[in-house]
Amino acid sequence: MNFTRNLRKGMSGDDVLYAKQRLFELGMYDEETKKIEKRSFGSDTYDAVIKFQTQTFSDKEEWDGVIGKKTWAALFGETVASEPVVSIPGYEVLDRFGDEIKNAIAADLETVSEIRRAVCLDALQFAIDPYNPPQYPLSLYIRGGNLYNKDLTVNTITAARIRSGAARQPEFYDGGREEFMLEVVDNNPGTVGCDCSGQNVGLMRKHEIYDAGFDATANTLFNSHCARTDNPKPGDWPWKPGHIGLCVGGGYGIEHVGGAYGCQLTKISDRRCYNFLDGKLHRMGAWEAFGDPKRY
Repeated sequence: MNFTRNLRKGMSGDDVLYAKQRLFELGMYDEETKKIEKRSFGSDTYDAVIKFQTQTFSDKEEWDGVIGKKTWAALFGETVASEPVVSIPGYEVLDRFGDEIKNAIAADLETVSEIRRAVCLDALQFAIDPYNPPQYPLSLYIRGGNLYNKDLTVNTITAARIRSGAARQPEFYDGGREEFMLEVVDNNPGTVGCDCSGQNVGLMRKHEIYDAGFDATANTLFNSHCARTDNPKPGDWPWKPGHIGLCVGGGYGIEHVGGAYGCQLTKISDRRCYNFLDGKLHRMGAWEAFGDPKRY
């Protein structure tokens, strides 16, 4: 069987079963596992993949629990030619996304003002592709946090910040979210974070569109600081009551979704986000309107 797609927790199929059987042959499952029959990718298989990757790859970036092209090749002793990443000058931040996404966003960013382009490229450095997620998010959802502080430094998240947030507002950290976020900052010191409005507030601060003391909620940002538009372009704000994001072009937006998600690049017309706790993609409610920020 040939590699046809990335396999991750929550998926099922003949290719999943095929990979599981190979992992079993290599002794990657716990001793309690006596045979492999199911076609589903569960927590036991995720653990088996991680075990295989840690024994096979020296680069920790490869320890993501996903059976991608490189892990598949290692499992089955195949040689898979790596495809060189061709950067678009000025848009290197898009290299973590596939060529289709990269080219679509870059093309749209060429059509807008320099300040809109700068805001979008800034935001893109913190977002992950939900269809090809890394082991951890690059930016956490932190209730009440702004992406850039009043001194314009990026908002780095510490274990103490997570614990204090959980003590004040436990409803945003329950169900394993607090433990997950602590794991993220423990493994990746320097991880940043904010909430949905804090993303846009921080970007407005950083790029001097508003002063460094500017702050607002998602609803206030939309209702008081932008004009509605039916033709969103890069730099505009997609909105639904209580939640806001940033259009970055190519039909995509960036949003800080929640404690189990962090910051993700999502399709404007089909919001699907990767949940790091259950390893599944979740469909989110549609955006209801779009705003053109008045200060641009």
